[in-house]
Amino acid sequence: MDIDALLVGVEGRARLHGRRHSLRMVTGVLGALADVLPERASELLSPHLPAELRAGLSGRARVETPASCRAFLDRVTAILYVEQPDNAFLARVVLEHLNAALPVISPAAFAHLVAADLRPLLLAGRPAVVRNQPAAGALTGRIRVPALVPAPRKQPA
Repeated sequence: MDIDALLVGVEGRARLHGRRHSLRMVTGVLGALADVLPERASELLSPHLPAELRAGLSGRARVETPASCRAFLDRVTAILYVEQPDNAFLARVVLEHLNAALPVISPAAFAHLVAADLRPLLLAGRPAVVRNQPAAGALTGRIRVPALVPAPRKQPA
């Protein structure tokens, strides 16, 4: 993962002022995410992050937070000192870029571990699953149904 591309992408999309500001935002959102996710999930995500981001996360204390959207956004507000709706916007921008930049394990991989209202935020930036309906006769045209022959009737004697 290229940290410079990640920070430039976050800086441009969120209209931030430079690399340090972008690094602070990414580290803050990752810190809030680490407070929401189970500890083991955070341990699995950490090796896939660049060393610069891991260094920013290593010195902070973990605060157990319920895995809901409101608790996550409140935690982002507390860490980054931003108000609503800026906290949701910054979290979404950072999670979009992390999901796009991390090839193996990204925040989207842990969406099933959080509350349903937080899942869309963790899945930000992932392409939607396209589900096509089969054509009307596509499935039934291939099914072979055995022909039923009626049994001969026996007439009473």
